[in-house]
Amino acid sequence: GFAFIIEGPAASPFQFYLTDSTDNFLRGALYFNTQARPDSLKPIYEFVEQDILHLIETFSWK
Repeated sequence: GFAFIIEGPAASPFQFYLTDSTDNFLRGALYFNTQARPDSLKPIYEFVEQDILHLIETFSWK
């Protein structure tokens, strides 16, 4: 998989995908239901980013 971190006033500052390269593909993105204000959203983004990174690191296909 791969994670994309977009800086600045982006609609989705964090996107990722995971794949087993043969059968499965999972795409995820973090969206805020508000106007993009990087300074105001930074504390929330940093908190949620850690959860998403944990999900990526511990994900396994069944």
